[in-house]
Amino acid sequence: MPKTKGITIGLEFDDKSKLKLRAIAKHVGALADELDAIVAMNDDEPTQLEGSN
Repeated sequence: MPKTKGITIGLEFDDKSKLKLRAIAKHVGALADELDAIVAMNDDEPTQLEGSN
């Protein structure tokens, strides 16, 4: 099997940017969990999002 070439990208972040990225990742994970819970619901009635009337 021929060897494939890859691309290497070096990124440097300061501490503030690292904290922001960690916070974003944490929130994305929580949102994904909420979406999974919604999908898993077996209700036949449509759901209404909070605050949307």
